[in-house]
Amino acid sequence: MHISRRIAALAAVAAAAGTLASCSGPGPASPPGSAGQAARGPVVTLRVAVYGSPGYRQAGLFSTYERLHPGIRIVADVTGTEAGYWQALRQHLATGRGLDDLVAIPLARMSGAVHRYRSSLVPLSTLGGVGGGVNTFEDQWPSWVWRPAYHAGQAYGIGAETGPLALCYRPQLLAEAGLPSSPARLARDWSTWPGFLAFGREFKQRIPKGPAFMDSVTSVYDAMVSQAAPAAASGPAGDPAVQRAWDSAAGAAKDGLSAALAPQTRAWDAGVTRLSFATTVCPPWLLGPIQRLSGRHGAGTWAVTAVPGGTGNWGGFYLAIPRASAHQQDAYQLAVYLSGQQAGPALAQTGAFPASSPAINAAGAVANPYFGGSPTGRVFALSATRMPATGTPDPTATALAPLVAAALAQVQSGTLTPARAWSRLLRQSAHG
Repeated sequence: MHISRRIAALAAVAAAAGTLASCSGPGPASPPGSAGQAARGPVVTLRVAVYGSPGYRQAGLFSTYERLHPGIRIVADVTGTEAGYWQALRQHLATGRGLDDLVAIPLARMSGAVHRYRSSLVPLSTLGGVGGGVNTFEDQWPSWVWRPAYHAGQAYGIGAETGPLALCYRPQLLAEAGLPSSPARLARDWSTWPGFLAFGREFKQRIPKGPAFMDSVTSVYDAMVSQAAPAAASGPAGDPAVQRAWDSAAGAAKDGLSAALAPQTRAWDAGVTRLSFATTVCPPWLLGPIQRLSGRHGAGTWAVTAVPGGTGNWGGFYLAIPRASAHQQDAYQLAVYLSGQQAGPALAQTGAFPASSPAINAAGAVANPYFGGSPTGRVFALSATRMPATGTPDPTATALAPLVAAALAQVQSGTLTPARAWSRLLRQSAHG
């Protein structure tokens, strides 16, 4: 990954940010209440619009930045769900009003946001995003992250967090079925989706009255699509990657491998506490809910290994700076800090995951004691770096997602065969 080159590049940006801070805003030199603080003038309040649980507050990144920059006060405006947040943000971007100093834009929405709303966003080259003729974003971010934020040679967002895929599982349930349960062995047995599903069929055969092998076949479909070429998320017609994902997910549904519990639902929450399934496709942000729902006595009963196919992404966002911000340079410096190398381990320990290459590399050393000491940082880092260079839209964020979920539910219930459900899905997507 050319770690040393990327870390050196980030250091150069950090140094540039420090130089900018000395010229245009508060810097780290003087403690609060000092003469230096008085010379800098009043405190600058930076408002940051985010959604879900981005981890900045929990990781101490906001408080550390405020301590290093005594003239900066950070206020986070947090919306619970991405859907509600994005709906409101689109309206603000369309008018250029009601926007914070930094706004999170979901990874899956960034390309569209750049094309529709870039007039409301600041090109980062005007704030130091490009220096010395070298595009630092290309140097420091995986191409699948930085490409969607670009238009006509200008970057309109800093990749802040990603949602690389892994597989969370319960070793004890696999052991009770007399099957291998060590992460290293499963990383080999589950390296491909056919191998994973074959393992699941054996699990069901050995404990037919027990928990389901997986929580949701829809997660299998989404993961496989996110691992494929960009065209895969646009629609099912004529796309071999989507056909393979459908065949795998529908086959698992027909064979009864799933508990039919989708993450981020109350039914899924109850399924975790009731041991209703043995495995789940999990991005980093799902570790927190699993730990919360499993409780203190669940420590060590979960483990994390590589997802079949080795990559994929669900979630994550950019940080962009609206033109309406009165503190654009200060907001840029904060965004650089939140996406920098030092943020990687701190985010990974909270169940979030970074987007820049130096931060991803640094997060690779993180292990999670609750999940049996699983090397979660390394697993997620490998998943993030193996994404196709052009990246893929998040299939859960497309208009096709509810149609796929409904079609797979019909297969699982026995209402339709996989072939008939697929034909109906093709018709619906063509008219959608």
